[in-house]
Amino acid sequence: MRRELHAGWLAMSVLLGSTAATSSVRGEERATPRPSAESERERAVRDFEEGRKAHMEGRLEEAELAYLRAWSRLRTFDIAANLGQVQLRLNKPASAAKHLAYGVRTVGPEIEPERLARMQALLSAAKAQVGTLHVRVKNVADAEVFVDGEHVPAEELKHEIYVEPGEYRIVIRRAGYEEAMIQVAAVEGSREEIATELKPKMATRPGAAGAPVVGKVGEEKTKVPAAGAAVEEPRNWVPVIALGAASAVGLGVAVGCTVASNAASADMRVQRAAIHGDGGGCLGTSDAFNMRCRELYKTASRAESFGHVAMVTYAASGAVAIGALAYALWPRAGATTSTGLRLLPQVYARGGRFTLSGAW
Repeated sequence: MRRELHAGWLAMSVLLGSTAATSSVRGEERATPRPSAESERERAVRDFEEGRKAHMEGRLEEAELAYLRAWSRLRTFDIAANLGQVQLRLNKPASAAKHLAYGVRTVGPEIEPERLARMQALLSAAKAQVGTLHVRVKNVADAEVFVDGEHVPAEELKHEIYVEPGEYRIVIRRAGYEEAMIQVAAVEGSREEIATELKPKMATRPGAAGAPVVGKVGEEKTKVPAAGAAVEEPRNWVPVIALGAASAVGLGVAVGCTVASNAASADMRVQRAAIHGDGGGCLGTSDAFNMRCRELYKTASRAESFGHVAMVTYAASGAVAIGALAYALWPRAGATTSTGLRLLPQVYARGGRFTLSGAW
């Protein structure tokens, strides 16, 4: 294979070198005539001739440098073909395939079929040693593509990308879209079709009053408050939590007082039944029952006091719960600031109360 390439390389040098000067001048990518452009074309011809001479003498590194100088000044099929030919000999198949492919795509009508066939044979030999990637972004026409951090020119992106065998990271970027990253493994002679779509990026746009509005690029669904208008702040849930906790505590106290009142009432009934069972009473009876009657009065008073406290506490617990629910569901017109919340229980001999104070 190497002997065949060597023979093809010498033949191609003769075939393409003889038409270098004229084809460079009339190449397909000739720019609009200007004094500076004409000067660049002349330099490109001199560089090409210098490269061809080194090429024929076997000084491949010097030939590559001269061809690269010519290529940077003027892009024509003959410069690309000779450059790719030399790079293939220098064991740079990926770069060789890139330049040979360009030469085959842009070959002039004056080239003989035999010369074109030799260019195509060299391109096939280069592609057999590299991986071929074809990247296509479905929803974006002008996305940028990077292969391991190296930018891929738009001309190559339209056709094929050639890479040495190995692992590569492909990054696709476009302003206003999220970056896409794809890992690929290239082997000799492989071809990978990569088709993807970019997702629109969530961007921050300045509002009418300078406030940031978050949304998708191109969308105007979120309205910005006019200058000087009150901006509603997020609801403060601390009062709701505090009121809920106070309601739960009050309910616990009420239940406890209810149990205590019921127990005292039961004791009172037992004491009264015992006094009546012994033939006495607490109204107009002898002093023998005075002590027992005093205990009965105390028990009755205790039952009544616990009953009043339980009733007040039930009412307070319900009121606090209603307040918490009202605060949570009530529509807010402006900002709210929590400054504190206090719940103060007060118990009396015949009742009690809870005092709730705060601001939010």
